[in-house]
Amino acid sequence: NVAIADRLHRFTRSILLTGDPAALPSRMVESLQHEFLIPQATIRLWGVSEAYADEAFAQPASDDVKSFAASLTTPYCGVNAGFEAAGWLGDPAAVASMAMIPLRQGDATIGLLVLGSPDATRYAADMGTEFLMRIGDTAAAALSRLRPAT
Repeated sequence: NVAIADRLHRFTRSILLTGDPAALPSRMVESLQHEFLIPQATIRLWGVSEAYADEAFAQPASDDVKSFAASLTTPYCGVNAGFEAAGWLGDPAAVASMAMIPLRQGDATIGLLVLGSPDATRYAADMGTEFLMRIGDTAAAALSRLRPAT
């Protein structure tokens, strides 16, 4: 757990050192891939400020994806059963297992962090999700800068 905590710390530090809000999603993805050796990852947000509406991370997500993300009480970890979110990754055909982490601001779900692996056992339904939940909480807090002020 110390090694995972160190990786989580480095991920958080990289976020804190990112001054440009528009660069946050790609910086998070790069850091997660580097620190945790994740083959594929992406972030999709909804309800971003108009200034970021054309960014890759703000591209539309279906109502089904939004509903699915909002329904998650813990990150989804398991096989890629043809999820729409797998299509957001660079090589969706290579994704055998995935983790989908809801990003929340208060009670609102503002997006989804998607991790994909060609290893069918990398993300399994019986795996612990505590660190994934912490990553999601940290990411959502930082990404809230991309949403309109309330």
